[in-house]
Amino acid sequence: MENRVLRYFVEMARVGNMSKAASNLHVTQPTMSRQLKELEDELNVKLFHRTNYSIKLTEAGILFLNRARDILSLVEKTKAEFASSDKSLDGNLYIGCPESDSIRYIAKTVMLLKEKGVNIRTHLHSANANDALERLNKGLDDLTFTVHDIRDSRYNIIDLPLYDQWGILLKESHPLAKKKAVSLADIEKEPLIVSKQGYEQLFPQWFSEESYSKLNITATYNLVYNGTLFVKEGLGICLIFSKLVSTENNEGLTFRPLTGVPRASLKLIWRKNNPLSPQANVFLDAFKREFVLDTVEQEG
Repeated sequence: MENRVLRYFVEMARVGNMSKAASNLHVTQPTMSRQLKELEDELNVKLFHRTNYSIKLTEAGILFLNRARDILSLVEKTKAEFASSDKSLDGNLYIGCPESDSIRYIAKTVMLLKEKGVNIRTHLHSANANDALERLNKGLDDLTFTVHDIRDSRYNIIDLPLYDQWGILLKESHPLAKKKAVSLADIEKEPLIVSKQGYEQLFPQWFSEESYSKLNITATYNLVYNGTLFVKEGLGICLIFSKLVSTENNEGLTFRPLTGVPRASLKLIWRKNNPLSPQANVFLDAFKREFVLDTVEQEG
């Protein structure tokens, strides 16, 4: 199974057409078709169905597409690491992170390094905790930041002195907008727009079992911007962190802090017994020196 053939498959899946994929990659269609058939034979599974005009992936093909993308990403990451390892600390840094105002401290750290002559190209992957940890375990990301409580002996974990305030985004015309702050009792009967992970992990801690079972979840999101659009259309109120959405740029919307719940604390995670790249090491040292202060590193 060669990387070249994986690129053929990924491009064919992207454009949905064998001829166009072959043209994009500057190979002949018969060559691409033959090598993809050999790939199916090697895996002993059918990856796609051909029609007169397009290609449709099978369930196995969809799964393999995700694996192929991960493999190619890891190959490129590894090549970049070794290309820069003997030259300088300049290079690539891969970080998984949530949508949080605290992520500004990643940018501050990178800027501090740039001022010292270290030019790191940062690749941020926004994801929930489960997806971020999966990427970390696969080696696709060097470091991961999360606001969810994780205690796992496989990781080095630092509890950071960086916090986000929970609240709701709602229309200015909503009755709750008249309040300076809202409580769980205020929102438990409202149509709610929430992150899926927040609903599954946080709400069972915040609400009683009876209240939780009666919550009216109208939508879930993994990108705050999409939740904002649902609020604008009147589909409900959105549970978000403060400072993520500028209400000045979203006419008719406002934010109210949520009382009675703990602030979300940011955590920095990386794998134990796994050597970090030079770029990840220099970033980690600078970040801890500037922002961690007296925070104690946890053992998982």
